[in-house]
Amino acid sequence: MSTATTSAFRAALDEHLGALQARDAGRFAATLGDDVAVVDGGGAVTRGTDAVLRSHAEWFASPDPWRFDYEIVLTRETASSGLAVIDVTYRQTPDAAPARFLLSLVFERDAAGTFKFVYDQNTARG
Repeated sequence: MSTATTSAFRAALDEHLGALQARDAGRFAATLGDDVAVVDGGGAVTRGTDAVLRSHAEWFASPDPWRFDYEIVLTRETASSGLAVIDVTYRQTPDAAPARFLLSLVFERDAAGTFKFVYDQNTARG
């Protein structure tokens, strides 16, 4: 595996996570692949780039001062795809009890060779 492949995936991952923390729908949209699927912690599936972008834009626009803090637990990369498992602590408000979950993110290279986000799986932690 080349360093260029590794750094391209990591740059895409960092940009995606940065867009989430910044609540920036435009930045987030730029990280999305053509056919995205998100499975939330309750098992509901949101499929399609437009649907995922809409749901995240609504979340980003929330008046609550939520926090999305994370630690990357592991990454796996190939020339065509990347996987990250992330330990997330989420608070809807500063005084709210934290929600902990593992977030698995999958990225694939598009036709232009850019890593794009295509799949998100949330798994609740105790």
